[in-house]
Amino acid sequence: MHTIKHGYYAPYFYWMFPLIVANEEAIFPKVGVDFKVTDIVAGGQPENKADWYLEAFQKGVRDFYFCCAWQGVYSTNTTRKGRIIAAAPSTLLKTFAIYTKPDSDVKSVYDLGKNRYAVAVNKFADAHYVTLKNMRQFLPDSQIQLAHLGGVEQCFRALLDGKVKAATLAGPYADFAQYIGMRRVLGLSRDEPTFIVMDETFDKETVSVFLKAVNMAIARIRENPERYRDRYYKEFEMVVKAFLQELAPNLKGFRERMEIPVWADLRQVTRQEFETIRNFMEETGLITGKTTYEELVNPESPILAK
Repeated sequence: MHTIKHGYYAPYFYWMFPLIVANEEAIFPKVGVDFKVTDIVAGGQPENKADWYLEAFQKGVRDFYFCCAWQGVYSTNTTRKGRIIAAAPSTLLKTFAIYTKPDSDVKSVYDLGKNRYAVAVNKFADAHYVTLKNMRQFLPDSQIQLAHLGGVEQCFRALLDGKVKAATLAGPYADFAQYIGMRRVLGLSRDEPTFIVMDETFDKETVSVFLKAVNMAIARIRENPERYRDRYYKEFEMVVKAFLQELAPNLKGFRERMEIPVWADLRQVTRQEFETIRNFMEETGLITGKTTYEELVNPESPILAK
């Protein structure tokens, strides 16, 4: 039996939903994995995710993490701990957008630039990179203002409280924002998949059985997404009641309106996509120093789709 520890952070459940399915439907033990779950940050995610991931590895409370492609490169490059073991494409990639309040004076992305209004994002995470990447298609860098305010639930909170004029949201948060009347300012295009980073000390067999279990859960969700609507909604409801309490009454009717994401099979991270992401981060000053595919990406697992 291979013991693997999962540091769970509820506000980001939607990216890791296949893990919930694999755990609750006993897929992990079927492939020989003893899956142990710890609520890693009950009070909210800290801003510096690279150090957060490193600390969790060092304390032994997590053996892997799901993150955006940019964060995967940034964290492994910065801390030199963990290796990128797989890419996890999903329909969640197409849900990013910048939102504002219905009575806001922000009517388009150009209003954000003209008034130097900051967009709330999670620093060095997917919202940061996808917002920067897309806003640069419309505005010069001098007009792009980002407010690094923590996790997605904290960015949503900042928008609600009027601390920012706009926030980048995705997944159920984006669905919910539209459901309660928030206005969509700019849809954000993203093709870069979620990356899975695992402690580099794990052997190939352990990595392979873990990925096999996740792929089995992905296949179940993909076959019948509606089967998982109640469970997906239950997790989001819990997050809203814990982190966005005043919005809890607005959840009525949302269960039927939210989109249930689906995933493609996990696959190997290609050299080309790694280098494209690394080059973008170097060009924008988000990372410094040259790093290579061989240094940060784990050797190919035989169960991954080519």
